[in-house]
Amino acid sequence: MSIREARRARWYRGGYRNGVIPALLVIAFGVLFLLGNLGIHLAFFDQQDWWAWLILLAAVGPLSGAVERYRVVGAVDGVVLHALLTAAAIVMVAVMFILQLSWQQWWPLFVIYGGLCMLTRSWRRTAGDKVL
Repeated sequence: MSIREARRARWYRGGYRNGVIPALLVIAFGVLFLLGNLGIHLAFFDQQDWWAWLILLAAVGPLSGAVERYRVVGAVDGVVLHALLTAAAIVMVAVMFILQLSWQQWWPLFVIYGGLCMLTRSWRRTAGDKVL
């Protein structure tokens, strides 16, 4: 295995991707909040539900996992579908907050989501596969 392949393998195992990027995001949010507390006006925080946009960031993890798995396997399998469904659920929650949709009206979407997850469950694990 070449040095480049070893670095790439370490990256995908989580040595960098799961450690540095989330840490940098937390630091960036801390800096933004500190600037707000110091009186530096940021227009983004004037929106009523600005925090709901942060929920969308949680969808990046499952989406990147789906892309990574697709690159490794070369096809859409159960693991890829599960990661995409996870990202979709996160996006649904964020959109409901952002658009101020009624949970009372739209809750059946989550029942549909549960059924889709049940369909992909049997495809997720095959011999030697690791759920991302």
